[in-house]
Amino acid sequence: MIILQRLVFIPVFINPLATAFVNYGSIVPKSILQQSAPSSSGLRPWANTSLTLSPSSPLVTLDYGTEVAGFPFFNVSTISGTVQIEVKYSEEYRGIEEPFSDGPWTFSNGLSNTFRVETFNVTETGYIESFFVQGGQRWQTARLITNGSVTIDHLGFRATSSNLDVDMLPGHLKTSDDTYNRVFDLGGRVAQVACVDAGNAPSTWEITKDGALVRGQTSAQSSLGVEAVNYTLEFDVKIARGGAGWRIASALQPLGPYFVLTSEYPQQNTFANTNRTLLPPNTLAFNTEWSLVNQSTLPVPENQYFVINTTIKENTWYRVSTSIEKAGYRIGLNGTEIAFVPLPPPAAPGNFGTPSRYEGTWGFGGMQDQITYYKDVIVTARNGTIIYSNHLTSEDCLAEYQVAPLDHSVCLDGAKRDRLVWTGDFYHTVRVVSTSSARFDYLLGTIEYALNYQLDEGPYAGFTPISANLGSRPQYKEANIGNYAGLVDYQDLFLAGIGHYYRYTGDLDGLKPYWSQIKRLATARLAFIDPTSGLIGGSPEIPSPFSFLGPANGTATTGLFAYMLNEIAPLALAIGDEEASTSYSQTASKLRETLNRELWNDQLGTYSLSTTDRGNFSLTGIAWAILSGTANVTQAASSIAKLEELRFAVGYKTISSDLETDDYQLAPNPSGFLFEALFKARRDLGVDSTSAITHLLDNLWGSMVENNEYYSGASWEYVKPDGSPGIDLFTSLAHPWGAAPTYVLPEYLLGVVPSSPGYEMVVITPMVGFLNQSEVSGRVPTPNGPIKVAWTVNGTNVVINVAIPSGTTATLQLPAGAAVVGEDLHDGQLELSCGVRELIMEI
Repeated sequence: MIILQRLVFIPVFINPLATAFVNYGSIVPKSILQQSAPSSSGLRPWANTSLTLSPSSPLVTLDYGTEVAGFPFFNVSTISGTVQIEVKYSEEYRGIEEPFSDGPWTFSNGLSNTFRVETFNVTETGYIESFFVQGGQRWQTARLITNGSVTIDHLGFRATSSNLDVDMLPGHLKTSDDTYNRVFDLGGRVAQVACVDAGNAPSTWEITKDGALVRGQTSAQSSLGVEAVNYTLEFDVKIARGGAGWRIASALQPLGPYFVLTSEYPQQNTFANTNRTLLPPNTLAFNTEWSLVNQSTLPVPENQYFVINTTIKENTWYRVSTSIEKAGYRIGLNGTEIAFVPLPPPAAPGNFGTPSRYEGTWGFGGMQDQITYYKDVIVTARNGTIIYSNHLTSEDCLAEYQVAPLDHSVCLDGAKRDRLVWTGDFYHTVRVVSTSSARFDYLLGTIEYALNYQLDEGPYAGFTPISANLGSRPQYKEANIGNYAGLVDYQDLFLAGIGHYYRYTGDLDGLKPYWSQIKRLATARLAFIDPTSGLIGGSPEIPSPFSFLGPANGTATTGLFAYMLNEIAPLALAIGDEEASTSYSQTASKLRETLNRELWNDQLGTYSLSTTDRGNFSLTGIAWAILSGTANVTQAASSIAKLEELRFAVGYKTISSDLETDDYQLAPNPSGFLFEALFKARRDLGVDSTSAITHLLDNLWGSMVENNEYYSGASWEYVKPDGSPGIDLFTSLAHPWGAAPTYVLPEYLLGVVPSSPGYEMVVITPMVGFLNQSEVSGRVPTPNGPIKVAWTVNGTNVVINVAIPSGTTATLQLPAGAAVVGEDLHDGQLELSCGVRELIMEI
């Protein structure tokens, strides 16, 4: 096998820590276009025939139809002359027209390729595969950038996740509206590409006898240096191609002073597309932020460049030193100073940076297509004491630098980025997966992975990280306390997600080993009930927490908390912890009462945002007031009517005081909470929410399926008012948090609801004819097998077909006044035994 990105021989050592790869086969393009410029039109079906790239026909555009993930590969049958191929990857079409495609991903390593452009040097025929995973893309281009020619007879991705057609998944639904069908299918795609098996995200570093071999990627930082200050970093470096990158005074995230030293770019070992403007030869490039390249919400200041008065040879060892001094950073090469970088201005306040330009850890990682060896790292304090040393020749350093191979099967926030285990996102993910792919191993793996990092002491004791890195290990959990401090309501969403996992699976055996940790997290969060207001505020140790869904002492955070307690109470009871179960239920009831007393605002016509902002209200407040059972019929109806004041373009803005701008990020995540709340209000309270539901389905989620150039087949992270991706090319177009219709429609429109854990008992309450649907059919995966339901409106009759698996007891709940031909109903209910039934309902 040829490992791509190599012009030089590099010995490869097998990683003994790696878990076996799970083989999902290969993925090939759906269509192809070979012409001088990329285009999203005119592509022809790909018949898996050979194609030739030559100076007269150097470019091919490839469309995979929907989001795919894996290791890019080519099978080369013939080559002539020098062959270098520049390949781009992008979720949306527009990316492949940009210099950096839709990347790079500078926020986290993600055990994948940071860059969305990579260059392959092809020197022999046969199978060629990239070293890096590409986490998610629909579009790809391959451009010959040299004067040779190459014939490729097979190409695509060695899949790192399942790639089944969504209608073949265990859970599926079909309505009489094609747009709604495509919206439902978004979850089936995202549940596949955004979940990864243990073993399918290998380390992005290779450990060799010559040190850590690091191909160009977002820098990885040592977990042992987060509190270091005023030090000198020294290391040996050998540039195998292009340059070397490192950081000092950095956060554990790749944010802090970043240096890239470039080589002389020898002709025989330099790619033809090397960006000499961004990275001139024999130069030290410097930036204070995430990277040398801007990326949407992660902007960087102008780069600084320092010409090196010596030739930087490739395949030659150098000793690099970088000292933090009062006035700036002094860089040395083999004992000779090569540059002095004046101290940058203080970093802007935020959640990720270090307290000062003198403090923070160190890390390593270069730019696109660079390959570098690093070894013999020494960090010396200002007083001369060695505070750190590492040869970087042991596999142990992978976990320290958070690039160890993935050892759990988990679901991520997004396929291409951030590729972190965001626990707040898990609330949506557990429900999307449970009603589509039914890969419950991913869900339990995610629960275990997050709980492995639970803090033992300190003000955040009991908390789990809100965004655990894929390549980390629990022994380094305290290196990133900031990962516990932000978005405290993510702890509640995670707990609610665990409750839903139990609701869908009944997997008591799987959760029992973690009950003490789950209970500890719940106990830690109970300390946030404000003794004065009775709402969810701060704790004695954390008096002013920040939440994602709304302010402290607010409707959204309190409603979510009450909801969460109700979701985990059945698990506590099943475990045998009756005291905890009773406490959770009673506390939830008190919170609902307090929420109505303190924040219902008759004058406003809905719930106030918080005790300190009674004149504003939010989408999330309305959603969680309804979902938690706090709002009565009158309150729900009034609140839903109030949504009209939040309606903005294709969706709803989050807070009433938000300014309406062209770049406003409409949020499918909180809109998903609202989406279920609207259905719940209609089904359980009889409130007319049709207009709001159709607005979201037709417009917010419709935006994800109606424009081919943006379409990924998966749900999005954010949406702009004009229906385009909400953070431009940075937007994740495969984000499970945006797929709420995939779990809401089966539970409400189709009507299949587990009334006991694991679907042992089920209530089927079809919303017949709702949304002007004439027929709806679907299957819902359960531990006992699929429950199949279909209903078709035929004049004044409705034909209902059901198939109930063995081990499940079902009750059909029909609307008031309905009758079933040949059956006696009791309070509108009909008991169904296992097997297949066809019923005629008269309405």
